[in-house]
This record gives sequence, structure tokens and C-alpha cells, in this order.
Amino acid sequence: MRPKAGTTLATLFALLASCSPAPPAAGPAPGAPSTAGAEGEAPRGTLPPVPARQGALAVDVVYPAEGAALTAADSNFVFGSVGTGAATLRINGAPVEVAPNGAFLAFLPVPPNGVYEVEAEAGGERASARRTVRVPARAAAPGRGGALAFVPGTLPRGVVTMAEGEPVTVRFRATPGAQARIVFPDGTSLPLVEQTSAERAEGFQQDRAAPREFTEYAASFPASAPLVSRDRAVGVPAVARQEGRTGTAMVELVRGRDTVRAPLELSLGVLRPGETRVAVAAGDRPDGLVIGTAVPGSGTPYHWAFPNGTRFTVTGERDGALRVRLTGDQSVWVDARQARLLPAGAPAPAAGVGTVRVVPSRDFVDLRITVSDRVPFRVLADGPFLTVEVYNAETRTNWMHYGSEDPFVRRVSWDQPRDDLYFVRMELDRPAWGWRSFWDESGALVVRVRRPPAVAAEQPLRNLLIGVDAGHPPGGAIGPTRLTEAEANLAIGKHLVRMLQAAGARVLETRPDTAAVGLAERTVAAERAGVHLLVSVHNNAFPDGVNPFENNGTTVFYNAPQSLGLARWMQRELLRELGLRDLGVARADLALVRPTWFPSVLTETLFLMVPQQEAALRDPQVHERIARAHFRAIEAFVREGVR
Repeated sequence: MRPKAGTTLATLFALLASCSPAPPAAGPAPGAPSTAGAEGEAPRGTLPPVPARQGALAVDVVYPAEGAALTAADSNFVFGSVGTGAATLRINGAPVEVAPNGAFLAFLPVPPNGVYEVEAEAGGERASARRTVRVPARAAAPGRGGALAFVPGTLPRGVVTMAEGEPVTVRFRATPGAQARIVFPDGTSLPLVEQTSAERAEGFQQDRAAPREFTEYAASFPASAPLVSRDRAVGVPAVARQEGRTGTAMVELVRGRDTVRAPLELSLGVLRPGETRVAVAAGDRPDGLVIGTAVPGSGTPYHWAFPNGTRFTVTGERDGALRVRLTGDQSVWVDARQARLLPAGAPAPAAGVGTVRVVPSRDFVDLRITVSDRVPFRVLADGPFLTVEVYNAETRTNWMHYGSEDPFVRRVSWDQPRDDLYFVRMELDRPAWGWRSFWDESGALVVRVRRPPAVAAEQPLRNLLIGVDAGHPPGGAIGPTRLTEAEANLAIGKHLVRMLQAAGARVLETRPDTAAVGLAERTVAAERAGVHLLVSVHNNAFPDGVNPFENNGTTVFYNAPQSLGLARWMQRELLRELGLRDLGVARADLALVRPTWFPSVLTETLFLMVPQQEAALRDPQVHERIARAHFRAIEAFVREGVR
């Protein structure tokens, strides 16, 4: 990605004003203030101008840091300050706009030698700085005419267990134009196919970048005989015994008379037909859950959550994760460290489902499902419907008790659409406010469904408990004049707390001061307190390689379905208040929006690295305006959600 030709900070400021989104079709939130703004405040829908500063000339490069390892090889941003808005600035000879307060932001080609030369001038004085960074390799593999070689780090390595006959896929990158094959310990071989593949970085706005192409070799073979890695650090399979070991496979590249070989460092275990293992969820998370993902490895989104004590049928392992079977054609992966394998021969979990009982309480309704084994399950919310899928279970449900009459529960039904899947569906008169699930002391599966809170029309927030999370530290973004995101978030959060309390709400502050608070501590505190909703206040930053001039704006994240309405209100109000580019609402797997017991959102209002936006985040009036937009959204969502 290259910087947009002719883009300057002045151009950016004009774009921010001219590209402000039109107000959404929905009417203004209750109690919305005039668009004129308070006395001395920038008009609603705009940011204040950057204040002028005439300090001493001094170059401070905030990003990148000296010795930093960049992840972008083409173009990247550089930002910092020069102490005065009267300065002129060049980075590696390219002119860079300086904001009135001396801040600067540039998006420039990454220098091949990793050296940024920064030169500033003001009033006949000069100042300079140098930054040397580590630049990633621009080529993903050796050139077609180069020496035969494997790309380091791409050869498969690790413990794998598969059922007999399942395909084991091997992929690696190497010099293009060669013949490649796997040579097995018995002397047989399998050719690999050369192909062009592509990968695109995943992350906020990174999918906008062009995919990076590379040459790889790939092949699949059926698991039959175990393989042994020569590297003892790889380890051995835990799920399957390596009986009849046959040795180590090799991978081979041939081009003309040249040949290179490398050991295939796979420790392969093979499960024989009908053979499985059993494991029990035994995680150490504060919420008592073990997470399931569609593919193994870190960075994959959470989608299943199993309470400790759930029993799994294990059908494989890879990358430090166990593959657990849900149905005959669906499996998920759990971290092997979060499950305890039972001895070989333990009976596979299978459940009969008996009585289903609805137990109403003041603030929630318990759906109790009697099962004969703690098999995996999943809870799905969709508007007024809440469905509990119970895997590897068969129905014996004859009794379905509603308990005392409760208008919140319209109907409960069950079905067995296939031999290994049973589900219970609740139809509610309104969407559930939240839910949580657990195994009770008797072994019954309990799904606790939270009612929407009772509110008064004239004071909708009165007596509600609202969580306000001032995002970071640890971590967080930083701006060109070294304003930290944690500082800005806390200032906004304090304004929001005062507004909520003035409206009669009770407030839980997950970070009430400058001390660092872990992500898990924040969500656990909100869960234990029983907040009615949680808002995590943030301001944004870009990963390497994303053009900040083209991609900055406002966005709000959510995860659970009951949080979408709150996210939409937040986005509307923040756009109305500040008028930045609309990056839209987004669903994401972020720690602060994962809870299911209450609606929760994470707001990203401004970008710290953009000088005008960082300057705005130093302004107490802007803190109040951002908090006011959050407040209006909370109030509108509560009114809407309990009608």
C-alpha cells in the first residue's frame, strides 16, 4: 500500500468535515441537546480546531520506536511532534505536514534499510532525529531462479493425531519451479503440488490491503502408520499410542541435479476405527468456561463455551488442541491444557434428556434440562427465541413443566432433528436481556435467562447498575504529543459516570483510577456485580501498514446478539456528536464484549495518531461531548429495549 498522493494533514481535516455522515434516519435520542453546542464548544458534528503552539523546536518521534520490528514491508505511518506549529518537516526527504500544535503524521514507504531520517526547521533553527527499525522480508520465498531452499519456519512441525484414513495435509513454502515430494519411512513417496496461494492480514481494517501471494507445495495422505519426529522437543501424541512406529518422513525438493531434503517434524498418532478418547473440561478461566473454536490455535474467534465438568469425545489433536466431537459431522477444538484426558477405555459421553422445567424468579427464568451425562451444548439467542442445542443426546422428554404462569415465557418446545442432536427452544415475549449456563449440583444443565429490567418511562436509568470500563492500561494507543489512550478513556469515563449517576443509575467502574486492570478482572467484576449493561470506552489505533488518512473514523464493537441494539445507538450518537467517518458497527471477538449476561459494547471514537483527533482528546469539553453521546445512547437503548 502506498500513501495517497498529495495527502496532507490540512487535506485530512477538510475531508473530515466534508465527509461527515448525514444523520441516521432514526430520530434524535430523548433529551438530545441542540446542535449548536455549549458556549465555547465546537458545533455539534465537528471537532475543535487544533490549538496553536509555539514552543522550542525539538523532534520527538513517537512511532516507530528505535529498533521496532515493523510488520509492514511496503508503507507505514510515522508520527510524533516537533514542538511548534511553525516548523517545516521532512522524513527521508519527503515533506510532511505539521499541525498547529507541532504534531505530525505521515504515511510513507518503508525504507529498505530501515532508517528514517527526520529533519525539522523553524525560525532558522534545525533539529533532527534518526529511527532505525527492523523491516520484514519483502519476498515470501526464494526466487524461481535462486538456489533450492525451504522457507524457514514454514515446514510443518508438531503433534498430530487423526483417525485412520483421515487426510493429513502437509504444506510448506520453498523455491518455485522444483519437484517436491514426501518420502515415507518405508521408502514410498507422495508428490506435492506446487501452487500459488495468497494470505491477507486479519485485523481492524487490514482486510483492505491487497493479499500477499507466495508459492507453496501441498499434498494430503491418509493417516495409516504413525510417524515420529526426530526432534524430541516436538513431543508425542497424548490421544493415540504410537504403536508400530515406522520412523521419520522426509520432504525433498529436486530441480535438475540439485536436491535438498529436510525431516518432516511431525509426531503422528493414528486412532484405529471406532477408537476415541474421553476428556473432561477442567479450565482455569475465572468464568469457569472452556472455549471451543472452529480451528485450533490462538487468534481464532470464540464461538462455543463449555462449563467445567463437560465431558468430551476426543477424536484428534493438533497444535496443542484437542478435537472434540459434537455431532457425527461437526467437531470443535479446545485447548489441551484446559481439559483432562481420562484413561483409555473410558466410556464415550452420551446423554438421555429427560424432564425440562421452567423455574421463574424475579430477575430471571431458569431453564433446567435433566441429562444423564454432562455432554457438550450451545445456547443460541435470536430475537425472542432462545435455543439450547444438546449434542450427542437422545430425547426421553415426556414432562415439560412451565411452573407458575409467567408472561415472559410464551412457549417451550423440544425437537430431535437427528440421532445425535436434541434441542429445547424458548419463545419469550421479548428478547432476553442476557443469559448464562452451568451444571448444577445435581448434574442438570441450567440456562439462566435474564429478564429485561423494569424501568420508569420518566427516569429509565434509575436504579440500573451500569458498568463503565475505561479501556487500558495495560496497553493502549498513544498520540503524536504522547497523550495515552488510557488517560483519554479515563477522562471520558469519569464524565459518563457523573451523567449516569445524575440520572439515578448506580455505576460500577471497572477501572476507577490510573492503575492497570486485566481484561479478565474487568469482565469478572461486571459479571459478579450483575450489571445491567457494560460500556467499554476506547479510542483507536491502527496496526502497521494501514493508511491512517484513508481509514480513520468511528466504530462500535459488540459480540452477543442482545448487544447489537446498544452498539447501533452508540454509533448513531457518536457520529451525530463528532461527525467523523462512519466505519460502522462491527461484531468482534473482544474480551469486553464477550459476556452474555448483559448487553456490552466497546466504543472506538477517535484515533490517537491523527493530530486533530489527539488534540481533541486533550480537550475537557470534547471529553464531555463524547460522554454525552454515550449517555444518550444508553438511555435510548434502555427505553427501546424494555417497551
